[in-house]
Amino acid sequence: MGLPSSIRRLLTGWRKPKSIWTRGEDAAAKQMKQAGYTLLARNLRLSMGEIDLLCLDPKSDCVVVVEVKARLRKSSATPNPEASITAAKQRKLRTLAKAISARDDCKGKGIRIDVVAVEFVPDQSKPIAIRHYQAAVGA
Repeated sequence: MGLPSSIRRLLTGWRKPKSIWTRGEDAAAKQMKQAGYTLLARNLRLSMGEIDLLCLDPKSDCVVVVEVKARLRKSSATPNPEASITAAKQRKLRTLAKAISARDDCKGKGIRIDVVAVEFVPDQSKPIAIRHYQAAVGA
């Protein structure tokens, strides 16, 4: 037995709201494309972890591993999203970058790790701030 047709009609256009992380990745991908980067992959899963965005920097022909950090700013005391890049996260990003650089399609290209921080406020779908840090994590 299914739902009554009146309820099914109400639910037809309803979609689950996107998480703050998905909205942050959407905003970061859009920002990178607008800056001229080519998006190579999104949510690229490797055995040792996941790369949020993998891009190609057209200026340097460099493969860029992008870590996206999104946060909902509830007050001025809320820390910036980029503050959550710990030493352990940096080690993980370096491991992921090393794995990408070993791939045949990336050989001969430089590799860089960038961080994109995205901030939202409650009840607003567009970000209030997007900050792109190039080479935020050293090799």
